[in-house]
Amino acid sequence: MTDAAHDAARGEAVRVGDLNLWADQKGDPGEAAVLLIAGADSPGFRWTPAIVDRLIEDGFQVIRFDHRDCGRSTRFGADSAYLLDDLVADAVGLLDHYAIDAAHVVGRSMGGMIGQLLALDHADRVLSLTMFGSSPAPGDDRLPGPMDEFVEKMTERLFAGPPRDDDGRVQWLIELDDFMAGSAYPIDADHQAALAAAEIATGWAAETGHGIAVHASPDRLDRLSGISAPTMVIHGTADPVFPPAHGRALATGIDGAILVEVEGLGHEVPDALIEELWPAIQKHLHESARWNA
Repeated sequence: MTDAAHDAARGEAVRVGDLNLWADQKGDPGEAAVLLIAGADSPGFRWTPAIVDRLIEDGFQVIRFDHRDCGRSTRFGADSAYLLDDLVADAVGLLDHYAIDAAHVVGRSMGGMIGQLLALDHADRVLSLTMFGSSPAPGDDRLPGPMDEFVEKMTERLFAGPPRDDDGRVQWLIELDDFMAGSAYPIDADHQAALAAAEIATGWAAETGHGIAVHASPDRLDRLSGISAPTMVIHGTADPVFPPAHGRALATGIDGAILVEVEGLGHEVPDALIEELWPAIQKHLHESARWNA
């Protein structure tokens, strides 16, 4: 597998509507597609070769991309008034650009929310849905909020403000990764630093409109039964952003959904997790393909 930071250099600017999305297509375009949707403020290469290369070796083509307002895609700014529906439209436009009728959708955190809306409002474009550390309803009183310690740390960062030099910004991102990590998987400090440095080098901004989009958009808690795509929910028991109840709500609300709770996993998708869960993910994707045949 190639180095994740070097892998960040791949891609092209794709025109979708009135904006440019930085996207990377790998694998045989004639094969079934997997659309990897990153979390808030995260560029597409945060989906590392640990999953990308495995998918390609398994016979899929893979699409990763930088959301609007992130990485090398068109910038709008932290006060922009777009919604999750706009991010969904971006994803649909990307599928159209690559002439993909329907894809297996894999999303982490906010990417899982976009995946939910794709499965609800564009069901014909979704072969299956896989979500890591996501939620149907951030801020809804029916589900618990983030862990107190995490909120305190994020509040301190907000008031301190981001560093102005690149070395400080790399440490800032590493610190955020540490806040989100659980105890189940050891942190690879070199890998973590390489990803953070690549993120700074490819157009990092301290704030985007993603958080506003998440919280300004209607939640999906009461709509989940409308998702018919085969679904897998992967959630950590130590997730400080979306405690386990969020993953359980997704799995309970979506008929037939598979719930995989990982003891000690935080709000993260470490390479070692992909390696451990790969047989289950692989089975889910292939069984979904047969279901859609």
